[in-house]
Amino acid sequence: MVFDHYNCANAHGVILAHTIRLAGKTFAKGRILSDVDLAELQEGGIDQVAGVRLESGDVDENQAALELASVLAGPQIEIGKVTAGRCNLYAQKDGLSRIDRAVVDAINLCDAGILIATLAEDAECLAQQAVASIKVIPFAVPRSQLDRTLNIAKGGDKAIGLAAFSPCSVALILTETPGLKESMLRSTSRVTTERVTALGSSIVFESRCAHSVPALESALKSALDFSVDLILVCGASITVDCADTIPSAIVNSGGSIDHFGMPVEPGNMLLAAHIGDCQVINMPGCSRSPKLNGLDWVMQRMSAGLSIAKADILSMGVGGLIKDVSHRWRMREQSSLMEQLQPSHRVAAIVLGAGRSARMGEQNKLLARVGGVPMLQRVVDAALGADVCSVTVVTGCQAEEAHKLLQGRDIAYVHNDAYREGLAGSLKRGLSSVAEDVDGVMILLADMPFINSVHINELIAEFNPAIERDIVAPIRDGRLGNPVIWATRYLSAMMQLEGDRGARGLLDEYAANVWEVPMGDDAMFVDIDTVAELAVANNRSEGAQ
Repeated sequence: MVFDHYNCANAHGVILAHTIRLAGKTFAKGRILSDVDLAELQEGGIDQVAGVRLESGDVDENQAALELASVLAGPQIEIGKVTAGRCNLYAQKDGLSRIDRAVVDAINLCDAGILIATLAEDAECLAQQAVASIKVIPFAVPRSQLDRTLNIAKGGDKAIGLAAFSPCSVALILTETPGLKESMLRSTSRVTTERVTALGSSIVFESRCAHSVPALESALKSALDFSVDLILVCGASITVDCADTIPSAIVNSGGSIDHFGMPVEPGNMLLAAHIGDCQVINMPGCSRSPKLNGLDWVMQRMSAGLSIAKADILSMGVGGLIKDVSHRWRMREQSSLMEQLQPSHRVAAIVLGAGRSARMGEQNKLLARVGGVPMLQRVVDAALGADVCSVTVVTGCQAEEAHKLLQGRDIAYVHNDAYREGLAGSLKRGLSSVAEDVDGVMILLADMPFINSVHINELIAEFNPAIERDIVAPIRDGRLGNPVIWATRYLSAMMQLEGDRGARGLLDEYAANVWEVPMGDDAMFVDIDTVAELAVANNRSEGAQ
């Protein structure tokens, strides 16, 4: 192949190196120039083109990419259409990528102008997702160079394949201790079901039992009676030793512990075992969250028919830091390891009631009545009736009236003299008063009259920064609402907010960390800004009575 700049008068058969645009016509890169093309180019004022001529023994880019793709493509891999020297290899089913790194690296190191990019080894991929992309850089390569790469690819098994997921039957056992909230058990069941079904498998048996060896032995026996492929056990308390409750029950049931602990964060505390031919996984605490963790990697390998022996798990360390964590958060997690699933997290409520109600006219909307009760009072009483450790009201406009309205209640006040400058100032005034020993802060807007203690408690029940539920928000019909609970590690970011914006923008910034709690009504969306909205709210309140 010869790259050069050619006069149009003698450029017949040249492969165009760069796109040329003329009025009404485009000559795309890679076009093989004909006599008609060259005449049109000259008429358009183009006398010279950059391009290549193929030599004897050259293989054009598309043919080279296709030949290599045909040698590399293994089980469950489909070869895509070749365009501009690129050929993609696609997964035919959901599964895990199977990549022979040595072969791929050797081809890339050949320096033959042929490159291969793949997914990570054992990466989850969906049907029709690209597993690899083969790109021939020059317009053509010498046959000798192509054969060199083909010989490398032919040196072993097919280098790029897919281990497809196969359906598994799964049993789920949840253990209980006094004080463990029902909402957490329901959430764990839902999240685990979604995790299992995403792999094409199904939970055929589910039970709850006390967190004790005898109770677990009985539950394990019942699960084994269903002849399941996998038993998942989620303990009310985290397993911290192979002699702990859950592994002891597995051994007493005739099982063996394969391995405890994995170099994946989150997911360190996973325990793998088996009873006969049935695999048993003692789930890490982070598996109560739907976010990616070490349990996902183990279940994916099992569903794909791959080994999950000790060596396989311990080889997951490179790349196993799925989520970085702050030093302060890590220290708190480690210091409370034995208690991290207990519902003891202290949440402080901050009610933002400083606004001047500009869209309500002369009336202060927070003092306006909904269902016969001033809005500010409704929200404060909802917080006082919930499982919060403190309630702080941020005042601003008509602060004295707010104090009179709320007199006699066990609440604290902070005042925002600059309330006209926007919501962020009131939020920061409230946050600055938060006690050091709280785990999270719930931000309540005083113009949302239908938020009640039940809504608040449902959110608090799901809040647990030790298992990554450190931003908790209500959701309905795919929309996030208010109020939101923020772990204290986010307070520094919230203190940087400015203007008339609250923390809503931070939800987008930390979207991956948001734990969504479905709600049964739309109270989380109803805020009152105008006289018309106030009238609608009162009609709604009367209809509910």
